[in-house]
Amino acid sequence: MIRRRKALKNIGLLTGGILSLPYSCNFVIEISYSNLPLIKAEQQQLIAAICNFLLPLKVENFPTPEPREHFVLNMVNCCLDSKERFKFLNGFEAFQNLIIDDQETIIASYLNKEKSDIGLFLNYLKDYSVLHFETSENYMKNYLNFEFMPGRYNGSVQIEE
Repeated sequence: MIRRRKALKNIGLLTGGILSLPYSCNFVIEISYSNLPLIKAEQQQLIAAICNFLLPLKVENFPTPEPREHFVLNMVNCCLDSKERFKFLNGFEAFQNLIIDDQETIIASYLNKEKSDIGLFLNYLKDYSVLHFETSENYMKNYLNFEFMPGRYNGSVQIEE
């Protein structure tokens, strides 16, 4: 009797697991941000396209641990206050509602114009894209001659009076 109950319990758990399996198989990697919950994977791809239009991506020359759109969205998520984040999202919605053919011309015309929501959105994308590039390890080592461990000890230096 006890074995039947245990078997029915295991069959019920197995059936529930099998039925929920197709719903949990999501092949699109979607990163959610605490302060930007409404930005989905398709919108992240649009932000990636805009960032790569503003500053072309050269992964082989300047590798980074994360894609540029994740860096930009993480900076928007963590560094902007709620008012600036609201303006960023309004600009993103306004940009998304434009016709695809007009978006490239709009990028060129609205860049460096912070009075509109679209201009503010594009300037945040531009600034954080450039910051992502400038903080890459290869750029800092090869072009800025930056030492990640300053204060190197050189014991063979002669002391002159």
